[in-house]
Amino acid sequence: MNFLKNKNRAILAIDIGNTRLKMMHFKGSEMSNYFNINKDDLKSFFSYFNNKKIDGVILSSTSNINDEMELFLEENYHYIRLKTETELPLQSVYHTPKTLGKDRVAGVVGARSIFEDKNCLLIDAGTCITYDLINNNDVYLGGNIAPGIEMRLKSMHHFTDKLPKVNKQRLDSDRGYSTESAIRAGAVWGAMMEIEGFVRKFSFQIPNLQVILTGGDAPLINELINKNIANLRIEPHLVLIGLKKIYEYNVEKK
Repeated sequence: MNFLKNKNRAILAIDIGNTRLKMMHFKGSEMSNYFNINKDDLKSFFSYFNNKKIDGVILSSTSNINDEMELFLEENYHYIRLKTETELPLQSVYHTPKTLGKDRVAGVVGARSIFEDKNCLLIDAGTCITYDLINNNDVYLGGNIAPGIEMRLKSMHHFTDKLPKVNKQRLDSDRGYSTESAIRAGAVWGAMMEIEGFVRKFSFQIPNLQVILTGGDAPLINELINKNIANLRIEPHLVLIGLKKIYEYNVEKK
């Protein structure tokens, strides 16, 4: 079957973040073989490709890409690297597209591919917490960037003389009863209240807003916040879903 006409093609979507490399193998509309490794673990990366049917690969990265990795993908697969120049199934009012994170772009495309008729607010809770808006006319409306929970914890230790380094974990209370628990509660609940505040603000501006939560801290946030926000849905693989959509959009245009 002609590759460009094959709706059941096997696509590998790769998202490289600040510390982790995430991959999802799509076979037609089905997701399988989710893979999450340290981004520098090249041995595990290359071993993934053994005996797997892959027609095409799309990659997005917020950091530098290993040259050996990219050469391997270019030489062996129909490969797209998400760049500023890559055509997208949306319009944008963002003033600095070259500095717009590729994970944010893929996330909003993923949101629109799932919620085709809704205005969407995507909240990606990772190293940073990003807020991105896209309306039901496929226009990206911009968004905000704030420190993530881990960054808040580390910064309090780094920028003070006496506050200890505190690990991120589930909370037992909404307040601290020691310096360590006070730091943890302040970081986590501060992020929660920030998220709730942005959701209220944007919901007032944009009607019928679907809120989508993704990112590494999404499960922790979802435990604490889901009763306070209507129309909240957690989608752990939203960026990878968006990358697949961008791949198909570019292939089908050709």
